[in-house]
Amino acid sequence: MQKTSDVIWQDTQHQVLFELIDKIKEIPFDPEILVRLKLYAEHHFILEETYMVQLGYPHQEEHIEAHDRFREELEAMLDTDPTMHPALQVSLSDFLYKWLKLHVLGIDKKLEDFVMKSDSK
Repeated sequence: MQKTSDVIWQDTQHQVLFELIDKIKEIPFDPEILVRLKLYAEHHFILEETYMVQLGYPHQEEHIEAHDRFREELEAMLDTDPTMHPALQVSLSDFLYKWLKLHVLGIDKKLEDFVMKSDSK
């Protein structure tokens, strides 16, 4: 019998991503948090993308495109002024949080459902 724990790594990594996004709001702003977020997100995306390829996930192209959009957003944010205004910090954090939440509840949920039904996890 397949268990939810089969994809627990994904949920654990999502939690870390949410925690990193929350740190963007901290005063004083530490621009290094964006670097950490980028590196962790890339690690997470590579794992998901490898898993999708190995399992022959039929929606992997759409999923990878979503990851690529997030990668592009993070890259643009790395060019942000290191003395970011607190209001911008909150806006940036809120934007990333909402994006990730929609991604997790939407496109990642489809992947999770596929994984749970797959014979080769």
